Amino acid sequence: MIESRSPTDLVLALVRVVNGEAPRLAAREILDPMVEIRMDSTDYCGIDAWYKWIHLIRNCGRVADLRMTQCRARCDARDPSLVHLSARWTGTIRSRRIPGMAAADGEVRYLIRDGRIKKIWTRKSNYEFIFGRWIRYSICFRLFLAWSVLYFAVLSLRKKDFLADLG
Repeated sequence: MIESRSPTDLVLALVRVVNGEAPRLAAREILDPMVEIRMDSTDYCGIDAWYKWIHLIRNCGRVADLRMTQCRARCDARDPSLVHLSARWTGTIRSRRIPGMAAADGEVRYLIRDGRIKKIWTRKSNYEFIFGRWIRYSICFRLFLAWSVLYFAVLSLRKKDFLADLG
């Protein structure tokens, strides 16, 4: 059962879901249904928002075969329910004619309560590698969010599942 897992094990299990090493729906066992995702000045709530964000980073970014590698999860010394994850994003830049591997580091924090991840703190800078440097600018990020709403509406009209990778 999930509650017997340590907080770091939960975070590393979520990394396996993001990497595609575990079924995407396994996140329902790890994340609280109303998980809060805080990214700089923006906040999102709910597991569907998390699923959509994962779909975007895996399928719509400038990086193919995206993976989180060299993951180090550690509990906060003052609060063991806070887990810090240091990870390296790796993948192949899609726009290059000759595929080349690229990598970037990222930091994320998680709050674990009752055997589930309740809050996630991340930064837009963690996603510059995936989408490009433009994502850190508020106006560009807002345009990206508007585009993503339209994108998911089109997926819905086509009866496509955003829980699966496009591949």
